[in-house]
Amino acid sequence: MKKFGLKLVASAALALSASLAWAQGGIHQGTVLDTMNSGGYTYVQIQEGDKQLWAAGPQVELQKGDKVSVISAGWMKDFHSKTLNRTFADLLFVSKITKD
Repeated sequence: MKKFGLKLVASAALALSASLAWAQGGIHQGTVLDTMNSGGYTYVQIQEGDKQLWAAGPQVELQKGDKVSVISAGWMKDFHSKTLNRTFADLLFVSKITKD
């Protein structure tokens, strides 16, 4: 029973730390370089300073050149989108894409 209690506490601590990390997700802002909608999601390539990143979130209408902000939810490596038939080396999943 003691082992079960320790596992339960460890699991709860891990879940809490993951939730806190998600809630404190970083905000990324930049200019849209490329965008596409598919399967209810918007995939957007953002120029943020001297770096570029791909993000995916709930569908929104964007155009190249738009200024956007996204709230980071988590990174995926080698994410394959079946609807786009494309693999993204690094894709940031976001909870919202907002035009600035």
